[in-house]
Amino acid sequence: MTEFFDMLSTIARRRKAVGGSPFASVKATEKWLKTLPADSDYDTHHALVEGLERFNAENETATLSRMKSLIKLEETGMPLQLRIVEQYVRNQASFRLARQALWRESWVFWSLLAEAWLGMLKQAYRTPASAELKPLVADIATRALRYAGLVMRWDYHQARNPAASAWRRVHKLYRLIERDGFATQEVQINARPTHCAREYTLVVLMGLVHPLGYRTQEIESIAQLLDGYQPLPLPETVPLREVHTHMVDLSLSEGACRLEDDWVQGRRLRYLALRPLIEYLKSLDQTSPAEGNNGLTHQVASLIERGGIRRNRQRTHRFGRVWVAAGMGNILAALARPDAAKGRPALEPWMLRDESMEGMGFALTEATTLPHGRLVAVSWDPSENVWQLLAIRWNREEDGQHLVGTQRLSRHPKRVEVYFEPDGQGGSQEKTWAVFMPMTHTDQGVSNLLIPQTHYRLGAPLMLRDGDTVYRLRLGEVQESHEGWLRVGMDVLGREQFAVAA
Repeated sequence: MTEFFDMLSTIARRRKAVGGSPFASVKATEKWLKTLPADSDYDTHHALVEGLERFNAENETATLSRMKSLIKLEETGMPLQLRIVEQYVRNQASFRLARQALWRESWVFWSLLAEAWLGMLKQAYRTPASAELKPLVADIATRALRYAGLVMRWDYHQARNPAASAWRRVHKLYRLIERDGFATQEVQINARPTHCAREYTLVVLMGLVHPLGYRTQEIESIAQLLDGYQPLPLPETVPLREVHTHMVDLSLSEGACRLEDDWVQGRRLRYLALRPLIEYLKSLDQTSPAEGNNGLTHQVASLIERGGIRRNRQRTHRFGRVWVAAGMGNILAALARPDAAKGRPALEPWMLRDESMEGMGFALTEATTLPHGRLVAVSWDPSENVWQLLAIRWNREEDGQHLVGTQRLSRHPKRVEVYFEPDGQGGSQEKTWAVFMPMTHTDQGVSNLLIPQTHYRLGAPLMLRDGDTVYRLRLGEVQESHEGWLRVGMDVLGREQFAVAA
């Protein structure tokens, strides 16, 4: 019996030797690529994905020949991947099952390429036999960074936060390449020049935008806007006041944040001067007036300017039930006086998980569709008519719980009436309800106004009535769009008692 099993093992070894790996050489790889099915882009792409999976599973020693085989797989797969992505973007309005399958195909393709290039980079550093790859470290690392960033971007499509391990990976990659002086060494990917610092910056910028809840077309449009901006600001090691606006800590498992008083130079701190990019994005709205979604570029500029989503700030664990009014109709009803007979809000019980100076975290028992920017009003006791106004910024699943993160926009929002004077310029003349948000950012003493999109014109005079007081305002720039409502800045020109104004 032992001799029989030995014979079977020998036959298996011989078959493996005869068959060999389809990626044993560049010629073998080219021959394998010719065998891919040509029935449809999806079938061809799927077979190529399976090939990349096998390439990684072989776990062979990295050599120049093996790197060339990987490049062949990449070059063949990239046009297919772009067509799959185009189908995925087009199919958002219909074909739900096809949409999910196309997303998974794309995500797996980026993931496998990221894994392959990262493995190649590790061996180039650790394996003496791979010394021939050392001169190509910049090429390998740039690809590893690029594809790791694309995996993170595809997570946003599913309203998922990139994992902390994903941030650690890109930080570690960039730190390694910067240390060895390859950060800005130019390489060619898809016939376009790029380098590690550029690819890393694009990942960081997408993290600052944090496009959870954005539509697929919007996420890809944002990525193209950032990719097309020249010159892209790169990370710098020395902070300069009045120049740098944001900071990223390479030792943390998160993206960048806005610079406030953190002007400390550190070995793993990198600084970004994003003011020119922010102004550029805002200028795009001015040259092409809002169409459809009220200026996506201005929203992106505001998100970057505000400083991203930083979750390592001190948070207090607070558990208990709060009452939530979601959507502007319910929020306006909630902010009305307690004795209001009409328009009582539909309230939902949410479990509070933690709280910080910037916002609140919740744990929900059931998955709920909460798009990025959705407004909610929160109160411990609705009968007291004390509410806080927050905006949904992220959601994710963790240990069977549905976690939701919100940013606090105002601790004391007030429902007010707004209207244009008869000689006012532009906008609807009808009276309507709005939400006044005093001291939105307490460190700057800035108050905002939340108004319907129909009542906004930049610089237009607006009347605001709060009880017996009437304020004359001038509308400022849009800070953010919230599902047909605009959060805008304002200047107070004067005030008078309602009886006098009437």
